[in-house]
Amino acid sequence: MSDVLRKPWPLGSRQTRLLAIGAGALLVSGLAFGPTAFGAAAPPKYPAAEIHKPSPMPDRIILTPTTTPSTSQKVTWRAEAAAETAQAEILEAPRALGEVAPAAGAVRNVPAASTTPVNTTLGYASTYHTVEFSGLKPATRYTYRVGDGANWSEWIDFTTAAADFQPFSFIYYGDAQNYIDSAVPRVFRQAFAERPQAKVIVNAGDLIDSANSEEQWGQWYKAAGFIDGQVNNISIPGNHEYSNGLSTFWRPQFPYPDNGPGNAELKQTSYYVDYQGVRFIGLDSNVQSNATLMAAQTAWLEGLLKDNPNKWTVVTFHHPVYSTTGTRNNPVVRAQWGPLFEKYGVDLVLQGHDHSYGRGNTQAARKSASVHNGVVYVVSVSGGKMYELNGGVNWTGNGAEVRSSMQDTQLYQLIDVESGTLRFEARYANGEHHDGFLVRKNAKGERTVNEIRTPENTVGDQVIVDKTTVSTRDSLKVSAFGYDPGETAKVYLREVDEEDVRADARGGRGHDHGHDHGKDRAIELGSRRADELGRLEYSFRLPGNVRRGNTYEVYVESANLKITSPVITVEK
Repeated sequence: MSDVLRKPWPLGSRQTRLLAIGAGALLVSGLAFGPTAFGAAAPPKYPAAEIHKPSPMPDRIILTPTTTPSTSQKVTWRAEAAAETAQAEILEAPRALGEVAPAAGAVRNVPAASTTPVNTTLGYASTYHTVEFSGLKPATRYTYRVGDGANWSEWIDFTTAAADFQPFSFIYYGDAQNYIDSAVPRVFRQAFAERPQAKVIVNAGDLIDSANSEEQWGQWYKAAGFIDGQVNNISIPGNHEYSNGLSTFWRPQFPYPDNGPGNAELKQTSYYVDYQGVRFIGLDSNVQSNATLMAAQTAWLEGLLKDNPNKWTVVTFHHPVYSTTGTRNNPVVRAQWGPLFEKYGVDLVLQGHDHSYGRGNTQAARKSASVHNGVVYVVSVSGGKMYELNGGVNWTGNGAEVRSSMQDTQLYQLIDVESGTLRFEARYANGEHHDGFLVRKNAKGERTVNEIRTPENTVGDQVIVDKTTVSTRDSLKVSAFGYDPGETAKVYLREVDEEDVRADARGGRGHDHGHDHGKDRAIELGSRRADELGRLEYSFRLPGNVRRGNTYEVYVESANLKITSPVITVEK
């Protein structure tokens, strides 16, 4: 393109120039004398009752899963429509609509299965309708719309789950709750921009601040916009969904499977969904003070974990097993549910409530500086209300450890599920990375949870030996973690002198501990390939040239890790 074309478009005629001068004069006049001059009174705030009032046009459209997500789908929406006219239409997703009419018989009409009005504080009722599409094909894209036969939503697409395991992604949010109309939308939209193919969105409670606020529920739906109509939503209630009982909005909006413990109070607040190789379990932690309901959930939970055909298990509820803020503590949840998570190998426990970020595991599960083999517990927040961190005291005081924490941040979490791996990443509202890890699991259910590699966690004292005091004829067993499956590592035994031992005691050898030290005194013992979980084991008899009274270390070197063992002393 020439420089001439890059210049601003010129005013073409005298008449055009005069019009521009006149417009400028009017603008100056408006600034100087108009009714909107600086200092004038601000316009009134538009009433919530007007913003959120229903009409015959459908809104608040949301997908909720059934017990058979590969062949059926529930859709709920709000509209001023009678029960006998509320309906939906569905067809396999066509290449085009509009002037391209669907083939004869392609569109199926399905009447609403339920219609429920909810009285609101804004002077009107919001009426929710639910339809269930059945007889669908697995892993198939469909197009649907909802309405009353005259007033229809736009056409919206979703894809059914596969009949068996297939890789997929899902999104997890902590509490939205506050600033729902201003700060939350950018979080929801950024998450969807990062994972537009996500099949599920998990909300760990406190979607809103006031359980029965029509205004806040309206804001929550507006925050996600069209996303809710094409991605399945798995939500559980937080304490802010309760006010003299469960929110009157909850069950009409979220007709989740009625497959929970069987108590009426827990209907559609405690439930599970098997989706494409993942068992999602939702629990209601708001009933901690009710021994009967907690016992019912605990027994039901154990049954689901014991008899679980899925490779991956994700549990979500509101009140954390290990709290990240203040003096908060949930001993009933921790005592009743925590042992079951550990016993049956739950992969992720996704929580909210503490308006901060925390991620960790039990101390007993730690295998190396960057690897453990236990349950991952996460607390997060998506909204704008923030609490200060408590230094992890509720974790360490109860046998757990915090691996990542942050306050004063809004986050979303992206989880990518593969047959042998589960990848988790937490990002800030602006899309920047905060935290992440990779879970590897084999067919026997064994797993490793691996931190994302950094220069700091790929060196240093991470090799495990079965003893640190040996005789000259002893054998040693070496273990190490954090490798890629099949990665080859060389194993060395090398002498360290007293100064190095003293430096270790002072922490003086730093992050590159042992990388070059003693290479001239190193004995190459052999090499090993890491297994499918990134674990490496190697056993050897001490070489004949080790000397009594001297000190040694095992050094293991690969493309990704350069790590050492504690100092090994040969007895005199």
